[in-house]
This record gives sequence, C-alpha cells and structure tokens, in this order.
Amino acid sequence: MPILLLFALFLGIAPSFAGQSSQTPLLRPEYHAGLINRKELNTHICYLSDSSLQGRETGTAGGSAATSYIAGKFMEYGLRPLGTGNPQRNNTSFIQGFACPTGQRGRNVIGWIPAATHSDEYLVVTAHYDHLGMINGIFYPGADSNASGVSVLLSLARAFCALENEGYRAARNIIFVAYDAKEFSMTGARVFALSLGIPAKSIVLNMNLDQLGTSLEPPGSTSQYVLVLGAGNVPSYIVRSLDNNNSFFNMGLNIDYSFYNSPDFARIYFTMTEQSVLAAMEVPSLLITSGFNDHTYKPTDTPEIIDLPVLEKRARWIFFSLWDMAYRR
Repeated sequence: MPILLLFALFLGIAPSFAGQSSQTPLLRPEYHAGLINRKELNTHICYLSDSSLQGRETGTAGGSAATSYIAGKFMEYGLRPLGTGNPQRNNTSFIQGFACPTGQRGRNVIGWIPAATHSDEYLVVTAHYDHLGMINGIFYPGADSNASGVSVLLSLARAFCALENEGYRAARNIIFVAYDAKEFSMTGARVFALSLGIPAKSIVLNMNLDQLGTSLEPPGSTSQYVLVLGAGNVPSYIVRSLDNNNSFFNMGLNIDYSFYNSPDFARIYFTMTEQSVLAAMEVPSLLITSGFNDHTYKPTDTPEIIDLPVLEKRARWIFFSLWDMAYRR
C-alpha cells in the first residue's frame, strides 16, 4: 500500500474502503476516474443540445432521439436493463414508458449494476434529459439544463461498468436513471418512485445531477466550485465522503452546502428538482449543481457556456465519492 495512503488512513481523512468486494479490492481508483474526460462529456452535450433534437421536449421526435441515444450508451457500456424499476423482475428493456397528466408520452431510461453478492442496499444516480423544445419557433438547446448532468451520468455509468468488467465489483447496487418529463411536473421522477421494486429504506443515497456544467455563478472567489443541496438531511458519513474525496484526490473544488447562504432559496430550488420526489419518501437525497445562471431556460443555453475543465473535475469528484460509497457497507 502506498505510503501516502497509509498516512492518510492513519489520520482518518481518506475515504473508507471497508466493505469492498472480497473478489478484487480496488484501493486506487484514479485510473477509472480518468476514463471520465472532457472530450467525452462534450460529445454527449453537443449531441443532446444539437438543433436536430429540437430541444428534447418530452413526447417529440427530438425527445425520442435523446431516449435512444441514452439507452444505446447504457447498452454499449454494459448496464443491465431495469425498465420496470424492479430488480426482482425480468427486465429486458431500459425503457420505462408513461403518460404525463397533459398527455405527452414520456420514457425514463433505467439501468443498473448489481453488487458482487446479494445486497439490499442501492445507490441511485439520476439526471433528467428532457428540455423545453421549440417555443414559438425558437430553439432551446438545454446544454447546461440538462445535457451537462446527463453527460456526467453517462460517463459515470461507463466508468463503473469498466470497473465491473475488470473484476472490481461493488458491495452495493448502483442504479442509473435518466428521467424524462421534468418540465411536465417531474412526471418521470414520480413514475420511477411509484414503481420502485425496492423499499425506499434500501436506497442509501439518491444523487441527482442537474445543471452541472457552468462556472458562471460561483459562491466565492473561485470558478472551481460545486453546489450541494440537501446535505443537512443525509447521514453524516455521506457528507464526509464528499469532503474527504475532494481533499484526498486533490480535486480542489469549493463545495458549497449553503446555496449562497440562502436557506429559503435552497429549499425552493430543492423542491424544483427530481431528488425531492425520493426525498419525500425519506430517501437520503442530494442535488449536485452549478446553479442557475443568466442562460437558464433561454436559447443561449448552448455548449459554448459549458466550462469543460471544471465539469470534468466535478464528474471525477462524483465518481470518487460514489466509488467510496459503493464499495462500503
């Protein structure tokens, strides 16, 4: 074991490695974090926010193209289908279809990685992929909202599938969900929650990724920041994992838990995003974001406003944190 790691473990600042799969322990995950890179993130963002998808509105051809793209990546990476939302059933599709109250047809995309041995504990990583579409003939690309979150979701899925394929199997199950119909009362998130085939108490954490791509609204003096909402309602070891992985792996992010020192605005923002649905079921839930900016819900939300180096750093930090929690009971 490297001297630096021994020293960190002695000080109690390193991530916990207890409960790793006994098959092939992985103490240094930096290589697999390196699979997450800005080029791939940018490829996902540019495809999803391209004019050919016409803003990815739920129930449109562009929305369906986004569905197919995400499902194709899930299959390519090696996720197991989980279209029913129930790991105990025979799942042959990644797609969970539903109807919105206003009539639009939505489709969640769900895949998972089972634990090395039977586990009743789950990590659920989520991001919505729909956006506003075309309004009065004007195209809303939705690069930050939320092609950025989906790009991270896909990169995480690829990295964790690579871990499994190389024999590094986790102690907890990991579910990846690309939600549809956020812009229609978060219907996709509500359908997923209602169709859960596992008890809500079995979900260790729901980490939701929404608007993760810019550095336009820093809470302090550095552009290398990330905002985390909901930390006050999750077990303390989860917050320690976020902090420890940021420092141990030298990510250098300013992790802000205060949402610009505005508790009231934080509560409002939290309820506007999908993790609030599982949180209402007493599932520990976090929103990871870079915050609103002047381009949010505007035609100027294009790939040009994405800060790819910072997005890459955020995505790798999320990977380290999820890796820590996935390999610990």
